[in-house]
Order: sequence, then structure tokens, then C-alpha cells
Amino acid sequence: MKEDILISVKGLHTLDKDGEQEEIEVISPGKYYFKNGKHYIFYEEQPQDGTECIRNRISLCDGLLELQKKGAMSTKMVFERDKRSESWYNTPFGNLLAGITVTDMQVKEEEQQIDISIEYDLEVNYERLADCRIEIKVMEKDSGLFHLT
Repeated sequence: MKEDILISVKGLHTLDKDGEQEEIEVISPGKYYFKNGKHYIFYEEQPQDGTECIRNRISLCDGLLELQKKGAMSTKMVFERDKRSESWYNTPFGNLLAGITVTDMQVKEEEQQIDISIEYDLEVNYERLADCRIEIKVMEKDSGLFHLT
């Protein structure tokens, strides 16, 4: 895969209390590198409230995905199948302890594209909050694979 990429990160949260679903999608240009057996993806997102830009780094290797955010919100979240991890999620409104238990993780690597799908249970401050799914699509910027639906 070439260095210049487009990345789509789509998150779906189903809240336990009422079954309500919330979907968020971020599409951004970014940079891709493969080094020492690891995929590295760098991109920025601008929050809708106009606060400071958030710089993101995803690293992927052998079914382990780490997402690091720096800026208005910061965290380092770890996703690994059948494992639970905890991390502090720092926001302008205060800090939250996020617990993540991955129930399914699929990674499909192709020459010009990487597709990642993760299903997980989310806890905040030790209280179960939602069933979540995150879909990450990384593709070469000039591949012609990106389409808005």
C-alpha cells in the first residue's frame, strides 16, 4: 500500500438501557507505513464542536490493534480478540475509565486496502454502557476504491 491514504472510521454504539443506536463516521486523509511487521496509520479528525484537532495513530499487528488519540481528547485503547483492556479517556469534560472486551475482530488485508471490523462491549467507570462495532477502511488515496454511500 502506498503512503497517501484515505481512512473511514465508522462506529456504531447500541446503548443497553433502551436499545438506541448511535452511529458516527469520520473520513480523513492520512499516512500509512509498514515497518517491522506492523501497519501504522496516521490521521487527524476535527471535532464538530470546533475544539482542538485530534491526532490519531493506529497500529495493527497479529490481531492486536492499538488506537492512540492526542489532542482535545486523548487515550490509548487496545483491541485484542477475547481480551479485556482498560484505558483512561481524557476529555475536556473530565476523565473516564474505559473498559473494552473484544468479542470479534476481523482483519482483511489486500494490496490497496485494509478492512478491519471489531465488535466489543464498552464499560465506562466499571458500568456496562454499550455493545459497539467499529469498522475501519484504509485505502490508497488514488486507488478509486473510495465511494460515498
